[in-house]
Amino acid sequence: MNTSSQPFQQSYCFLSCDWGTSSFRLRLMDARSNKVICETKKDIGVKSVFLQSRSSDQGSRDTFFESFLDAQCNQLLDEAGFSDDTITMMLSGMTTSSIGWVEVPYARVPFPLNGAQSVILGREIKSTTGRRIQCQLISGIQTGTEMMRGEETELMGVFSLEKYRGLLSECVAIVPGTHSKHVLIAGGEIVSIETFMTGELLDLLGRHSILHATADLKTVFDQKFKMITESQNDAFKSGVATVSQSGLLGNLFQARTRGVLQNASNTDTIWFLMGLLIGEEWCQLIKRRASNLPILVAAGSRFGELYSKAAEILGVEQRVSRVLAEDMDLASSLGHRLLLPSHANLPV
Repeated sequence: MNTSSQPFQQSYCFLSCDWGTSSFRLRLMDARSNKVICETKKDIGVKSVFLQSRSSDQGSRDTFFESFLDAQCNQLLDEAGFSDDTITMMLSGMTTSSIGWVEVPYARVPFPLNGAQSVILGREIKSTTGRRIQCQLISGIQTGTEMMRGEETELMGVFSLEKYRGLLSECVAIVPGTHSKHVLIAGGEIVSIETFMTGELLDLLGRHSILHATADLKTVFDQKFKMITESQNDAFKSGVATVSQSGLLGNLFQARTRGVLQNASNTDTIWFLMGLLIGEEWCQLIKRRASNLPILVAAGSRFGELYSKAAEILGVEQRVSRVLAEDMDLASSLGHRLLLPSHANLPV
């Protein structure tokens, strides 16, 4: 748990919760300064709490989710020295999914990035400490064939910052992750979504396929998604260049033959595989979108450098802007601030 030493005024505070399938982050935010006062992160996603509720006879799904959130909120607030008896908490991500706290219908595109059409469900947790935690559960958005939860809130946060607003008129935003999203924006609205299962494919191929023997996925995580040797950089470049010339499926097996026939190291070959997957994602975007359409890579430091490097290899870097890592880290909380309800009596 990280706590700022800066003083804060309790009446301007709110809680910002970004809760995914396998991870949880909770922040106490100052709505005036957009500063994080205190935060906690845990590898406890909604899926874990949902499965606990299904396998137990000790309470309902509501009870399990409320108890978990109650405990996390009180621990954070006590740590920060917050003593008011009421606070607003904004929640996005998978909390409104079928495995979350409460399933909430998606908003539909076109979806304005000022949040005007967000679907939000209010709930209240009456804490065991006597606090009232007024929860605002933010749903995701859908098209006829696509959906996302959480990324739209991050993009609302990104475009709330002046430095990125010039792209609101027209761009495609890439939000990398387990399921990378390509979000087409026009006239300040999200108008379409495409999903690329880049991160999940990397995990499946690196852990559960024959490529596991010659491509060391652990290296990527140990190095925090950063290439640290010239040979790793060369392998990544080779992957991007190869997929741009002859596609993905016919080249995946090279992540095995490079090790068996060319004596490439496992710690290099994983970066070749990464280049293939990220390169394929870029190639599809280049093929499907107009050649003059600006591209915004909305990623933190983990993926931002890799996606930018792939753009350079493919010669499209002049079209690409990148969200600063520190801005991306705050994106969901900035989106939460934008959606604060009027009854929270905070500056919005």
